[in-house]
Amino acid sequence: MFPLYDENQRKGRMPAITIALVVFNVFFFFVSFSDPEFFFRTFAFSFDSLFNGRFYTVFTSMFLHKDLIHLLGNVWFLWVFGENLESRIGSLRFLLFYFLCGTAAVLAYALVEGQGSLLIGASGAIAGIMGAYLVLFPRNKIRAVVPLIFFWTTVSVSAFIFLIVWFLIQILSLGVSDMVAYSSHIGGFLFGMLAIKSFIKKR
Repeated sequence: MFPLYDENQRKGRMPAITIALVVFNVFFFFVSFSDPEFFFRTFAFSFDSLFNGRFYTVFTSMFLHKDLIHLLGNVWFLWVFGENLESRIGSLRFLLFYFLCGTAAVLAYALVEGQGSLLIGASGAIAGIMGAYLVLFPRNKIRAVVPLIFFWTTVSVSAFIFLIVWFLIQILSLGVSDMVAYSSHIGGFLFGMLAIKSFIKKR
């Protein structure tokens, strides 16, 4: 399933941080095209980064993407699930939460994959946003594209079902491909679920 939009978008102020993160991810992607080898060597995260003083790669790796499909998939998921969450917890809390989820995802990846593997992409941080969304908006409806045997169709599915199915796919896919950091998705998602209650604004 691929999400198209949230059918229960909250009305209110513009999700400034969500928009800013989308824009910066796109901007950094095209900047990195000037010298991709340099950007990946300098800003991608690896296990060794934790021991050679390159701690900044925990954050910079979140803004690197290998190709346009990788980028568009990530920023689309961020837009679908980030808008309501930012509205619920506030922009500054949302920004901090995003980076904490990304950090948790990076550390989970380092623990599972160990030395020799590079990590790039915003998907770990976005997985944390999705985990938080599951906790706060399980009854929301997500309009999603679903592949059937001979054609594609769209359905309205509860956020709970969509996100649980997505999470189970990440678990079942562990070790299947070196091209996708499933361990970071799992780590970010679980952190988002567990930490979000600490970020809810007191009413």
